[in-house]
Amino acid sequence: MVEMEEMFSEIRKKMELDNEAREELIKLGRLSIRNSSIAIRHLHRKEISTAIKIIEENSTLIARINDLAQRMNPSPFGMVLSCNQEYAEAIFLCSFLQNQPFPSYVDLKIPYLAYLHGIPDFIGELRRVALDSLRKKEKETAIKALDMMDELYSFLITLDYPDGLTYNLRKKTDFARNITERTRGDVVLSLDRLDLVTEFDKMLKTHLQRNNPEDAE
Repeated sequence: MVEMEEMFSEIRKKMELDNEAREELIKLGRLSIRNSSIAIRHLHRKEISTAIKIIEENSTLIARINDLAQRMNPSPFGMVLSCNQEYAEAIFLCSFLQNQPFPSYVDLKIPYLAYLHGIPDFIGELRRVALDSLRKKEKETAIKALDMMDELYSFLITLDYPDGLTYNLRKKTDFARNITERTRGDVVLSLDRLDLVTEFDKMLKTHLQRNNPEDAE
């Protein structure tokens, strides 16, 4: 019985450490997700330098979160996944807006599943980029965003593995497909309208030049 008491005492000590780590992880996780959200907001406003500063600060939180998770038993993977995928999403968007290659999950020092789960979320942000660009008549950026959505989705659908292994990535891949198709329709329709407006403006200018050269100028 003495051995059992010692064993339970040791277990309680380990559980207490895990509980303390869990509490810290929850606190850091909320802060990290909030930082990623703020960084993304700055990126959409084209406030790149501010966003980069927040992302760099967030990398320290992510490192601490992942370190805590590795030492906990059992590992709170769901909680860790959320923090890391939001972090990856912000970095993907930052890289895209700066025309830079995406870093790997090894470069970011995050779990590869978190990296993958960040991609569908990034596809959602690309839709916003495409629609904002269309409103500003920035056709090239809208097309670039749509092309990136297509490319990323084509990679996601190659990962045909059980949901238990991918943490239900298939559901997010379906979301990526739907949002990509919606964006394609929006982009094509908007580009057609812009082309019609451009053509109409040319015809109007030609008409004015023929009938009233002074007004055309």
